[in-house]
Amino acid sequence: MDWIQLTLNTSKEQADFVSEVLMGLECVSVTFSDTFDDEIFEPPVGETPLWQNVTVTALFTIGTDEGAIKESLQQICGIDKVTFSLLKDRVWENECKKDFHAMQFGKRVWICPSWEDSAQLPDGAVVINMDPGLAFGTGTHQTTDLCLQYLDENPPIGQSVIDYGSGTGILAIAAVKLGANQALCVDNDPQAVLATRSNIENNQEEAKIIALHTNDEGQLEKTDLLIANILAKPLVGLCEHFSKLVKLGGQLVLSGILHEQLETILDAYGEYFSKLKVVQKEDWCRVNGIRK
Repeated sequence: MDWIQLTLNTSKEQADFVSEVLMGLECVSVTFSDTFDDEIFEPPVGETPLWQNVTVTALFTIGTDEGAIKESLQQICGIDKVTFSLLKDRVWENECKKDFHAMQFGKRVWICPSWEDSAQLPDGAVVINMDPGLAFGTGTHQTTDLCLQYLDENPPIGQSVIDYGSGTGILAIAAVKLGANQALCVDNDPQAVLATRSNIENNQEEAKIIALHTNDEGQLEKTDLLIANILAKPLVGLCEHFSKLVKLGGQLVLSGILHEQLETILDAYGEYFSKLKVVQKEDWCRVNGIRK
């Protein structure tokens, strides 16, 4: 089915009102996006912030009166510039496949989606079977990349691993495929826990990996390696908790840290971990160290 796509720019203060007006005009969907690509990191808990300048995209059925919509937006919202275009129907589930292909991390680790043949990857490839989904962590972000690079360079052979804030479970899966004896995934998002369990099954690693919600983690056993790819503020808050989870001499890997947040992380974790090392990729940093 083809659609009429409306696009307009507005402010964050007016975005919700514009959305309500569009829904009243019988659009079938409304999408907000960032007009000028201004990132928003670590919003306050319970808030869903918008950018200062918001692009609003709405879909209408074919035959909708474009002139009437434009006139209503002008009269009600004071918006004069509105663009209409035809959005042709397509097989939408195939669209993401065009942008998501097998990706290599380090020398051996590969993430391979279901629509590509892993048999075509190089000999010796450590293959993680994973499709993009709702939970964070499919390797495309710098923070996940940094963690996978660490695991490739430092395979946790014979070790226990905790992947805290596991998202898709990609890091735990990589760890066991690189030789870890067992891995535990912990996340506070029920959707992430479901995604992790599905990905564990797809990679035939049910015997080695367990996924838990943070509400169910209870008293965790100490681990040889703890990886946490989340964000700086929760990392600081979890510092003491992590110190209790890592064995003496065990390894810690933190990611999701912007360069300007680095000193805060180093100050917090320097009390419990030694030999803190920083690796940076673009604006993001990874910190790894050894439990004192």
